[in-house]
Amino acid sequence: MKVENKVEPRYTFSINLPTSLYQKLLNEAGRGKVSTFIREMLEERLAESEDKLVSEYRECYTNNPHLLEEAKQ
Repeated sequence: MKVENKVEPRYTFSINLPTSLYQKLLNEAGRGKVSTFIREMLEERLAESEDKLVSEYRECYTNNPHLLEEAKQ
């Protein structure tokens, strides 16, 4: 039985960085690894933002139970 691996589409974009910041990025990530470094940082940052949002929603509904009842309607 053949297992198919779906490949997620990829997008290429460019950003402009000051030379000093680009040099820091190269020093941190290493040559040839900048794309992976940035992708991993973005994934981590977005996951943190999502976790924070979930936490804030929970806190809001915990502190205001009437909002939960309204949301269920």
